[in-house]
Amino acid sequence: MRSIHFLGFFVLGTVAATAVGCGGDDEGVGGQGGAGGAGGATSSSTSSSTSSSVTTSTSSGGDEADPNDSIETAEAIEIDGDAVQATLEPVDADQDFYSFTGTKGQALYILTDAKPEKDETDPTYPDLVVSLLDAQGTQIARNDDPPQGGNDSRLVTVLPADGDYYLLVEECTSALGQDSCAPAEDIANFDYALGITLLDPAAADDDSLIGDMEPNDEAGQALPLHYEALADETGYYTTFVIGGFASATDVDVYSFTLPETPAAESGLKATLVTSAPPGPEGSGSTVDVSEITVFDAADLTTPYAKVDPSKGGSIEVPVKVGEAAEYLVFVNRAQGDVGANDFYILLHNRVEIDGLEAQDLTNNLATTPEGDLYSFDISGGGIAYAVDGQLADGLTPDTDYYALPVPENADETWKVSAFCGAQRHGSGLRELTVTLLNGDGTELGEGYTATENETTDLAITGVDLPASPAENRLLVKVSAGTPAEDVTSRSYDCTFGYLPAD
Repeated sequence: MRSIHFLGFFVLGTVAATAVGCGGDDEGVGGQGGAGGAGGATSSSTSSSTSSSVTTSTSSGGDEADPNDSIETAEAIEIDGDAVQATLEPVDADQDFYSFTGTKGQALYILTDAKPEKDETDPTYPDLVVSLLDAQGTQIARNDDPPQGGNDSRLVTVLPADGDYYLLVEECTSALGQDSCAPAEDIANFDYALGITLLDPAAADDDSLIGDMEPNDEAGQALPLHYEALADETGYYTTFVIGGFASATDVDVYSFTLPETPAAESGLKATLVTSAPPGPEGSGSTVDVSEITVFDAADLTTPYAKVDPSKGGSIEVPVKVGEAAEYLVFVNRAQGDVGANDFYILLHNRVEIDGLEAQDLTNNLATTPEGDLYSFDISGGGIAYAVDGQLADGLTPDTDYYALPVPENADETWKVSAFCGAQRHGSGLRELTVTLLNGDGTELGEGYTATENETTDLAITGVDLPASPAENRLLVKVSAGTPAEDVTSRSYDCTFGYLPAD
């Protein structure tokens, strides 16, 4: 049995990973704004907030007899106690149950850890799913993959009542069926760890937990969001906002000012994402967050950014930094009566922009595309390019072209992908469209273009690389329709990638 030292808060970063796991296809490049996850069961360290670490006991779990395969035989686990280590075997069918006692209103962070720290989507390790059950065994919450990326489940929830609860840990294939998961036969390592952390802002000894405190319904009552620096001072822990709606018309207002240090050469983005949708397949909340709106505090007339989280949106927009650059965040609930457990968990962080559009005056033609984009290697032997850009308003619609050099070792079996966000990241751009072109600007045909809308991500996933790309490159055309008048941001972010065939 392997051992790990602890599980802890994962940190929002700028990691772009290959899209593998319970989502289906594993070709191409995943979206950005992902998370550097907590380490896998083989790891000896992870990122951790001082108020949320969970120490591991190597003596619990992992019994060959696997006695905890039902609610009646559930193994006890304590909130803020030692994490347990166990094994799923057979990995595609085993179900492990754990029991604990909780109190109404407790905010819990339930962490699993199976994937290795160096690759949070490694298909040779289990893709865990964790479910929360009430005393009668009814599922009230579940997490497959966290919103920041990776395949280790992270369930953040608020308990609806005093009493006994159960956790069910299983592999994706057991929970969702083999058609929804990466092949279980590829899994060669069956161990995992499980821990429960209490999220209590009042007792926290750092600034990474914020509790909703009424009244905070207006700009003048905004609660400030804080930032807890990592030990190496290279970034900040994710700030967890634990909020609740006191009435059917309640609005919660927060403020933030991103720290200037550490310096970011290409600028910074602010991220705001709900931890999960409501309901038994999500966080367990009984209400949706229907809108997150961000205003520049110096101008409250028109929102800078706006999304509907109930449709999959999250805020990820470039912002100013420094003491004079304050922003206000308004969190609105969906219409309807107050439910039994109307809470939300909002995750916030500061993300460094890796690649910034640098040739806006000349990259509006296919004959003068912008090159030298920020690049990084991706697992599987491929390469990805990332850029954050703007499509400016004007009489002539702005269009951006980028050049993507084809890797020297690529052949016609390689695939190319593109993932971009604008409206679904809070921008006022509408109908963001990306088209992959041959290196001379000619079209490649059907399947090489995609358009974003409020409910649909922009994704071109694993299309064929031309046999002889012109000038040994591809071009990317980025355009959009008429922008929204009620949102001022015109930002977009994209990741493009080349990946060899399996």
